[in-house]
Amino acid sequence: MEDCAAMRALLRSSLIALTLVLSTAAGATPPAGKPKAFHARVPEEARVERVLQSLSPREKVGQLLLAYPQIGKENPVEVGGVLFVGGTLKKLDAAKERIRSSSARAKIPPFFAVDIEGGGFNRLKAHPSLKELPLARDMATLADAEVEAWGVRVGKAMREVGLNMNLAPVFDVSPKGHMFRNGRAFSGDPEVVKQKATAFARGLAKAGVVSIGKHFPGYGDIDADSDHEQAVADWDEERVRLEAAAFRAADKYLGGVMLSNVVYAKLGAGPAILEPALVSMAHENGWISVTDDVAIRALAERIGAEREEVVRRAFLAGNDLILTTEPPDWSGGLDYFGILTKLAGSDPKVAEQLDAAVRRVLRIKDRMGLLDGM
Repeated sequence: MEDCAAMRALLRSSLIALTLVLSTAAGATPPAGKPKAFHARVPEEARVERVLQSLSPREKVGQLLLAYPQIGKENPVEVGGVLFVGGTLKKLDAAKERIRSSSARAKIPPFFAVDIEGGGFNRLKAHPSLKELPLARDMATLADAEVEAWGVRVGKAMREVGLNMNLAPVFDVSPKGHMFRNGRAFSGDPEVVKQKATAFARGLAKAGVVSIGKHFPGYGDIDADSDHEQAVADWDEERVRLEAAAFRAADKYLGGVMLSNVVYAKLGAGPAILEPALVSMAHENGWISVTDDVAIRALAERIGAEREEVVRRAFLAGNDLILTTEPPDWSGGLDYFGILTKLAGSDPKVAEQLDAAVRRVLRIKDRMGLLDGM
């Protein structure tokens, strides 16, 4: 009897193997394996360093750009990340093809980023499984397991399209003010924010999507919308770190944090994305730091300088990903590559800073499995 059972098991395994061989030979794709959870991987430092050393100065600068899709459909994709905003995800088949094409034209696999928070703040509403994604404020009424399940669902939908980075969730603790009114904050209770935002980020990580928490170190109860007017927080460092504690609760599930455009007056005169002290605080947990949109013209007005200076200061502050909603190859936009390549070539210390930022970006990509085989 044991011999017969062993023979049946051998025949079954042989048939399975033969089926896989025949289907692959016929052009079928073998079933994809379950993605490794982002938080379960550690970067392979030797591979990260090998990839870094293979890059030219321009290619290094490219890894720091998280930008709207480049215009030329046949040109190399040089940016470290492609940002999907507005209506770029209304037609899912077109988005899938754009991602496939961009991947094929990139030397280093890019981040494909989007912000999917919930409710009206959902760039992937066209996906049938996300039509009912609750607003963060409403999600806060659910059990942690349900919030995590929504994170998993969002992550799976993103991966189905080809997206791998979510600029979410919101960790702002907002009992009132701008983030309270629009419902993007889970709560004004820091413990609720820690639990629910962490659960959402954990779900994304389990689905193989990297999460970027925002708006570091915290919007709090600020009433102004920093995208359209100057928002100032008169907080001392203790209060800033207290607000940032919500992000730290999700430590291992976050790949990075997006800094706000709020001015924390006691830690610097400029918006957070331009202040080294605040960027350095973001790096304390090993996260990458991502700017909010540097294409917002109001930023240049606030610092009394040209838009090019915003890009330079964002890099010099120590940011790892410079986010812009304008295509980097748009003739009417800034020459992001030129600005940063020239800056990095002006001083060996600045060149070292560029390497350090690219190294942090590549570590995240390696944890995501994007550098496998390189």
